[in-house]
Amino acid sequence: MTSASKSWPYAVIYDPDAVVEIVTAVKSKEELRAILNAVAKLRELGERLDPPHMKPLQGVAATALRELRPRQGRSDWRALYRRYGPIYVILAVDRHKNFSALVARGQERAARYGGGLLNPDKF
Repeated sequence: MTSASKSWPYAVIYDPDAVVEIVTAVKSKEELRAILNAVAKLRELGERLDPPHMKPLQGVAATALRELRPRQGRSDWRALYRRYGPIYVILAVDRHKNFSALVARGQERAARYGGGLLNPDKF
């Protein structure tokens, strides 16, 4: 089966601002590939994705944010995501050195999905 015809068990979508971050900030093809591979693992495994590929954020329980860690955490890049029912949303992407700002953006964007189509109470 080719990757183009592969069926993914879990749906992953991107917040539009996260797409802009990926396109404008990630200059290295290798790092972009690492981020996309980590997202592919999330699509394949969902909640079964374990550390070191992901890590729940401590102290951010209200928004249930998780950190996607490309290259098992060896990449300088991080993607924050949250699950809304059967859908995962990539909320923000940045370098690990900018982690505080990344978390702030992720929390802000997570609020966009709470009351609408992706409201976890609807699933």
